[in-house]
Amino acid sequence: MASKEAGMSFSRKSYRLTSDAEKSRATGIVQEKLLNDYLNRIFSSSDHAPPAATSRKPLNFQNLPEHLYQLLQVDNEEEESQGQVEGRLGPSTVVLDHTGGFEGLLLVDDDLLGVIGHSNFGTIRSTTCVYKGKWVYEVLISSQGLMQIGWCTISCRFNQEEGVGDTHNSYAYDGNRVRKWNVTTTNYGKAWAAGDIVSCLIDLDDGTPLSFCLNGVSLGTAFENLSRGLGMAYFPAISLSFKESVAFNFGSRPLRYPVAGYRPLQDPPSADLVRAQRLLG
Repeated sequence: MASKEAGMSFSRKSYRLTSDAEKSRATGIVQEKLLNDYLNRIFSSSDHAPPAATSRKPLNFQNLPEHLYQLLQVDNEEEESQGQVEGRLGPSTVVLDHTGGFEGLLLVDDDLLGVIGHSNFGTIRSTTCVYKGKWVYEVLISSQGLMQIGWCTISCRFNQEEGVGDTHNSYAYDGNRVRKWNVTTTNYGKAWAAGDIVSCLIDLDDGTPLSFCLNGVSLGTAFENLSRGLGMAYFPAISLSFKESVAFNFGSRPLRYPVAGYRPLQDPPSADLVRAQRLLG
């Protein structure tokens, strides 16, 4: 990356001391009016037409913080509604559970969405689970080695030999060996490569089918008749071997391959989007 000095240069002529007599000209009414007009144009309210220049309160650097505070206010109900979704349990911001929902040694990115295996076969799940409805999340394959990606319940117990799909009530797709896993294993899907995106879909309404897509192309139903009922909620989960890496997208960013009828585990940050719209117009 080029240094800042390489992209910017200033002439010594641009800088000189200003006398008190010159200050009045430099900060006169013309410049103040231009500043007020500019600030009011940039931060104008989108809820109603801008008032006439003669009647509006001048906007300057002194009252700009107050104006921004009022502009960016979002109803508490709108913020509280995020996370209150039937069929989903857990924080509204979905990340990897690096505090207790893992087995083995793993390196988790600062955003808690990327993970690298650092032991024989480490496993980690998300902070949020689902028990009803149709849900989807995506995984960017950063390396094409041994990994098993899918869903598990909180009762699943893993070790560095058995991961997602090797126990009851856990289900996985393995694009390295082109197989699906639920205690036993059979051929399924296509081989993945670095840069591919795996979509993991679960339908807990209609016959509870579980399926996967590779780069937006369905690989077909992988499992049916998943257990449902008391205590049966499913977490996104992955097991991966040493130095294998992926990045999850639970919905904090738009899905690369959305699937009709399926909802991302995380809702779009609607309150933040409202603030951005008000700020940027």
